[in-house]
Amino acid sequence: MMPLPDELRRRGLAVRTVAEDGALAHRIVVLSDSVWPRFVLEAHTPRNHPYPADWPGIFARWPQYQFGLLDQDTDELVGAAHALSFAWDGANADLPDFGWDWAMWQGKQDYLAGATPRTMCALSITVDPRYRGQGLSTLLVSIMRDATARAGFTRLIAPVRPTLKHRYPITPMAVYANWRNQRGEPLDPWMRVHARLGATIAKPCDKSMNLAGSVADWESWAEIPFPTSGAYIFPGLFAPVVIDRESDEGVYVEPNVWMVHDVSA
Repeated sequence: MMPLPDELRRRGLAVRTVAEDGALAHRIVVLSDSVWPRFVLEAHTPRNHPYPADWPGIFARWPQYQFGLLDQDTDELVGAAHALSFAWDGANADLPDFGWDWAMWQGKQDYLAGATPRTMCALSITVDPRYRGQGLSTLLVSIMRDATARAGFTRLIAPVRPTLKHRYPITPMAVYANWRNQRGEPLDPWMRVHARLGATIAKPCDKSMNLAGSVADWESWAEIPFPTSGAYIFPGLFAPVVIDRESDEGVYVEPNVWMVHDVSA
């Protein structure tokens, strides 16, 4: 891949952050709402969970790391990337099992405490479906890698949400993450994007994203009934959702994979 500024110019694209354009935040939210599953967008953190997530807060706390990818001629938003920085600087092997939820919570705590950030954490990437298949996801990861280096950090960590895991919902993430294609690369396409840009797999984070809702919520999101308490699978899940009709709650614990980009070079 050619240097990032040259690649952007070649494609007729521009990068803008929410820090540079506050109105971009709303446009990014609209794009995300049109792409992400409803259960991700509408669920809440389970009761008594140690790491309550605050997704809207990232726009106020780290506007410089909320990126919009735009068509230079039309100013159309074609993709977005989200990241945060925090003070955590431990070993890759010590990354926690809670993944995405922990990153959001830890980042907020460090920000409020005024702790000096040492590590960048990627949170998500969204591409307008009309522009998929053009390598924009790779470009957005590169933008976050570039921002990491510019901020003076040497490491970009990411609780990666593998693209095809939903096709193997009962396969443990520790098994799935180690599947390889014939070239020895990760079998999963999204993990492969990160790997081709230099990321290594650190470990699974089996409790990365914790989402809860009422039984009626989950029946609406799944578009099927859940007549009795128990574990259920429906399209889009990486693992079963556990329905408890007595407490009127369903809890979904999604596994992801920690991948680490060393940008020190």
